[in-house]
Amino acid sequence: MGSEDRRASEIDAQRKQAEQAISLFSRQIDEMDSKIRAYLADKKTKPHPRHLELIDKIQGFRIPNAISTKHLTVLLDNLQWKLHYNKQAWNQLWERAAIKAKTQGDAASAEPVSGIPERNDGAAQIQTKAQYSLDVLWEIQQEKLRAYGHVDNPETKAAFKKRVIEEYKALSQGRKGRPEIIMTFDKETMQCKLGVK
Repeated sequence: MGSEDRRASEIDAQRKQAEQAISLFSRQIDEMDSKIRAYLADKKTKPHPRHLELIDKIQGFRIPNAISTKHLTVLLDNLQWKLHYNKQAWNQLWERAAIKAKTQGDAASAEPVSGIPERNDGAAQIQTKAQYSLDVLWEIQQEKLRAYGHVDNPETKAAFKKRVIEEYKALSQGRKGRPEIIMTFDKETMQCKLGVK
């Protein structure tokens, strides 16, 4: 076998590996829904689904230019869209669980971001499909830190809540209508921050 044949064979093998990786990610997305539901129904005995790690892995997955084909590009695009829609569904599951826990008194200390008092000029409250509580946002930041290998959080929960409320107020001031305020994770500061979509 000549060097060109060997190179072609290696590229074929890499393409098959990329296709298998995309297929595996797709199956993991399908399985994640039931893992999240099981965990939220019984946090004491069920393992954490670690869905944020899966999201990061899929969003960071790239096909090297040297092996890229239209077929692989389409597969990856489909995977990213699948993740996008499932991520929204997973967020709703977490939000509903937080609301349910609050109404049942299991999370009496949970303070909804949507419960931040409106200023006298009627500034818009945070708009999401279901309202996040500050406790849920805190848990999301903790998960992101763990995913990046940070065990110790330099920010206390109280400091986090205070900062998020201040960010919310700053984003709300002077805005007309009801802007959608979202939370993103800043890898430089290793903090979740609010922003406008």
